[in-house]
Amino acid sequence: MFDFLRKKKDSDEHYEYGIVLSGGGTRGFAHLGVLKAMDEENIKPGIISGVSAGSIAGALYADGMTPEEILEALTSQKIFQYLDFTIPKTGLVKMTGFEKLLNKYLKAKNFEDLNIPLKVFAVNINTAEYKCFDSGPLAQAIKASSSIPVLFPPVQIGDDYYCDGGVVNNFPVEPLIDTCDYIIGVNVNPLGNRGKLDNLKKIAERTFQLTIRTHTLQRKKFCHLYIEPESIGDYGVLDLSGGKDIFEKGYIAAKKALAETDWKTKKESA
Repeated sequence: MFDFLRKKKDSDEHYEYGIVLSGGGTRGFAHLGVLKAMDEENIKPGIISGVSAGSIAGALYADGMTPEEILEALTSQKIFQYLDFTIPKTGLVKMTGFEKLLNKYLKAKNFEDLNIPLKVFAVNINTAEYKCFDSGPLAQAIKASSSIPVLFPPVQIGDDYYCDGGVVNNFPVEPLIDTCDYIIGVNVNPLGNRGKLDNLKKIAERTFQLTIRTHTLQRKKFCHLYIEPESIGDYGVLDLSGGKDIFEKGYIAAKKALAETDWKTKKESA
């Protein structure tokens, strides 16, 4: 279904390492822990493919911020300014100020300004197209990629409206398959046991998680190294309180996975 996203093998673009960062709400703090572990091992991604939370972490990292700097920026009290817990017509939570927050921390205004090539995905609600953003304005594309349906309102770009790309594919590994020697995949959306689901927001969140889980299981075989931090499934996708703990769990999981001496030979036959 997504072969159109794969680069042709005769493409001039080639990288030693590529990383795919899944969606998962505030569980995306684990992406930062993984990136820190990779930095310590001097494993530098030459290209990043991300969706939703993965697009946020990927963009800030590709822009030159360290994982620790990103964690500090996103766990500060100021982040609460972009979540307005009212009930608008098109979503349960307004993303008021989110684009402003991105613009504050992003030096790059366009994809072309980033230090590392980045591909971000969102769904065009009007045309049902799975859209790859890798050029032009950066912040608006990230906002669109992060707009979880029902929880957040769709984002207008041009004449069309976009929502979280995870609706269609929460693990966009396809652009990396023919361009990277080694692909590292990070999934921050383990299901876990959510216990009592006693309100509409929790039910909407859980339903979305169930929907996108299948995407990852179908695509993990393309990765030489697949990282899925344990226990972060206990956190809700909008739970900002556990950011530093989630970061640490991602770091520990990555250090353990990277220590495996044979991980570069582990990719299953695609």
